[in-house]
Amino acid sequence: MSNNESNLYNYTQSYAHLITERHVMVKPSTHHPYQLGASLYMPATRQDIWQVIKRDKLPTINSIIICLEDAVSHSDVELALTRLQTLLNTWAIHVDSINDPSRESGLQSEQQSEQQSEQQSEQQSEQKNQHPTRPLVFIRPRNPMMLQQLADYTHIDLIDGFVMPKVDMYSLSDWRMACQNLSIDQLLMPTLETAALFNPHHNQELAIGFKEAFSQPVFALRIGGNDLFAALRLRRPKNSIVYDTPIGTLVYQLLGCFVPHGFYLTAPVFEYLDQPTLFMQELTRDVSLGLVGKTVIHPSQIALVQQAYCVPMSTLDEAQAILHSEAKAVFKYNNTMLEPATHRAWATEIVNRADVFGTINDGHSDYASRL
Repeated sequence: MSNNESNLYNYTQSYAHLITERHVMVKPSTHHPYQLGASLYMPATRQDIWQVIKRDKLPTINSIIICLEDAVSHSDVELALTRLQTLLNTWAIHVDSINDPSRESGLQSEQQSEQQSEQQSEQQSEQKNQHPTRPLVFIRPRNPMMLQQLADYTHIDLIDGFVMPKVDMYSLSDWRMACQNLSIDQLLMPTLETAALFNPHHNQELAIGFKEAFSQPVFALRIGGNDLFAALRLRRPKNSIVYDTPIGTLVYQLLGCFVPHGFYLTAPVFEYLDQPTLFMQELTRDVSLGLVGKTVIHPSQIALVQQAYCVPMSTLDEAQAILHSEAKAVFKYNNTMLEPATHRAWATEIVNRADVFGTINDGHSDYASRL
């Protein structure tokens, strides 16, 4: 990046000069970002969040985000914070009955995937994955100052992590300072939703900054579709998927910028409940682009998200063939050329996705017989 471009952010900290080989990959986490799945924002003023965490309500939800920002009016902030502390106290009392939000088997290793491939091919299309004991739980504060305040809350370490709104190079230093008192095991999800994100040079510096700024893992980057529309004085059209709008063009640019640096991105929300067919069309594109989850605004959307992320058996078979220890450098499968050297990263993500969402039998599974 030239000096002129870097000087665009001269009143915030620049990280471009700090990049080193040890930061080539993002710090790994216990969980895989695919576990975000369908994410539901819940205002912190709600009194039924504990029922959702212990799965008395919304038993199939993958992750929830307790919101202290846009979903809470300024006059209700103190009430929201009080109810959040009450929630944490209740959770601490019952912590032994609420286990880690991972499947007992964990994410499959390549060897385990190979050994289980033949057994999986016999499963029926209605196969259902066992849900974790609880969803992943995140908090979205209003600003860095509130995040610093939350770091001192009793039992805050029970939370899996934090969603940070409106993060860009102008606010990154403030968010970095706010995270210094958080546990290094908590997960961070910065949200890309400001006008600065339309500048590709800004995004390259931000990608480096994310890897250098935090001691905690950056679990995923959330794409804030509605705020990005607002930056263009637009609203999402009711009869189009997001990829047919200027924000869709930006999503492709964000993928090209952040994914090569090792980050995962989540898909923008779809806010129209009376357009299920259009919702599924958008989900299909989300999945094909490798976006790891989608915000839902209503329980009726949860099953559609999980259905879209379910992996066809033939696709899982291709992934397992690519990852097989005896796979040839190039080979044919289902009239398709497979090349482990270039397809391995894709195959690994398919296995991870199948471990979270399960598989469907699409009638084209013959991987075992081909090896």
